[in-house]
Amino acid sequence: MDNKLKIVEGMMRKRHSEYALAPEWVATQEEVEEVLAGVLNLIPTHYNTQPVRMVLLTGDAHKRHWKLIEQILIDRIGEERYNKATRAKIEGSFASGVGTVVFFDDTTVTKKMMEDFPSYAHNFPRWAHQVQGSHQYGVWLGLSALGFGASLQHYIGMDDDKVREQLGVPHEWDFVAHMPFGKMLKRSPDLPKKPIDEVLKVIND
Repeated sequence: MDNKLKIVEGMMRKRHSEYALAPEWVATQEEVEEVLAGVLNLIPTHYNTQPVRMVLLTGDAHKRHWKLIEQILIDRIGEERYNKATRAKIEGSFASGVGTVVFFDDTTVTKKMMEDFPSYAHNFPRWAHQVQGSHQYGVWLGLSALGFGASLQHYIGMDDDKVREQLGVPHEWDFVAHMPFGKMLKRSPDLPKKPIDEVLKVIND
């Protein structure tokens, strides 16, 4: 394998869902902000629409976010069920980190494109979600490169208005995901992958 490809593969292998996090900075907040800015500036979007929005939470803002998610879950599933199945995960794997990147989709962008290009209107919501994935992956790679452990979470669609209100973002920003990160205390085990010949098809002629 070419050395350049080895570097890329190494970055991808380093990125991993990590759940044992400590509230410590292994790189500076400024470096994290540079990663987010780089992802937003460099990753392409359909028609250059740039619908992805991010909010970086650190310190008390990070803690308040996960406290709110905890309360939303308790209101939805009850405290007994929350304590039994979810509390340890929220407190020990997400709130325990040093920060969180919250991802939003600015739906006003998609609505405007649907109006301007009616022939492709049915595709714009799909494209908006596709670029969320590339941006989230880019942030994840960047955080991993800085030495942080992180995971991608989706406690969404339960009471998103409260999340938007807490963060002071417009109602038109659709809450898509959040990525807690921090000092990795131990690496989570690798998960099995399907054989390549089941998921990759090559056609030469």
